[in-house]
Amino acid sequence: MGIIRLEHVFKRYDDGYVAVQDANLTIEDGEFLVLVGPSGCGKSTTLRMIAGLESISDGDVYIDGDRVNNREPGDRDIAMVFQNYALYPHMTVRANMGFGLKMRGVNDNIIEERVKDAASILSLEDLLDRRPKEMSGGQRQRVAVGRAIVRQPAAFLFDEPLSNLDAKLRVQMRTELSRLHQRLGTTTVYVTHDQVEAMTLGHRIVVMNKGVIQQVDTPLALYHQPVNRFVAGFIGSPAMNFIRGLVGEGNFRAGEFTLSLPSEVTRGAVTLGIRPEDLLLAEASSSHEFSVRVDVIERMGNETIGYFDFDGQSLVARLAGDVALSPGTMTALAIRDANWHLFEAGDEGARIASGHAERHPR
Repeated sequence: MGIIRLEHVFKRYDDGYVAVQDANLTIEDGEFLVLVGPSGCGKSTTLRMIAGLESISDGDVYIDGDRVNNREPGDRDIAMVFQNYALYPHMTVRANMGFGLKMRGVNDNIIEERVKDAASILSLEDLLDRRPKEMSGGQRQRVAVGRAIVRQPAAFLFDEPLSNLDAKLRVQMRTELSRLHQRLGTTTVYVTHDQVEAMTLGHRIVVMNKGVIQQVDTPLALYHQPVNRFVAGFIGSPAMNFIRGLVGEGNFRAGEFTLSLPSEVTRGAVTLGIRPEDLLLAEASSSHEFSVRVDVIERMGNETIGYFDFDGQSLVARLAGDVALSPGTMTALAIRDANWHLFEAGDEGARIASGHAERHPR
């Protein structure tokens, strides 16, 4: 069992700064849960409170039903993998992976068996007699993961483990971590600032901002039903477009653009959200179209990323294939299948209505 529960957890520092505010969260046995958010949002602090590396100002943390607030990190039955690998440079891979068990007095034969099993899972068999300086960053990170595996803990805690790797290695390690979780089924809590990592790895994702949990849900639910503008803008790459405007007489208006809204939407200042893949070049029969000026065109081969100016507001569109657009010219965009979200005004305005996107599967 590896159920982790946070109840009204706060982290306050002596200078009065509140890093985590009233966090309530249950991580189920065998779940892969990702904490994501911008730098300083409190995600790593939350992980470190679970691990026992940060004290808890208020609230309680439970692991398998036991309150662990005052329990030492080594007594919490968790294994943590850090961003900087934290390997002993003078030890071989074999010694690094088995060191934690050796310090706990585990029998040498058991240590050797567990190290061999972990090395087999992570394809490290040929590296067991090397030292960290003789390996690549990806290999060292696999050793750090192997050291966690041999512990056979109730939960793995990962603190931005891939941020020191190059782009290709990060994609490779994401795949390896997914396979590892499928094989072991151990409860995993994973911290990252990279929303692509979050979307591809997590069974559920916790989106945090300014120490507050904004939304906890599956990746697709976060993508299609964000609770507020912050979540909508953080999840998705390129990020969601936001257009400031006004609601009146059942319509959203921004410049020349008008969009019919459900009757329950009240008057006032609002923000319209449209994902880049839901913007397309307007055709003669397009509805919800509006004129834009082309700023920058990025040709990727399979798609074109277009940056546009609409009435002083920046928009980005993900367009299929190679399109004939030139910077400085005017063109017209339309909204695909009326996919849009409407938010209250403000950086964290709540979602108040949606178009066709509501009918996407969770």
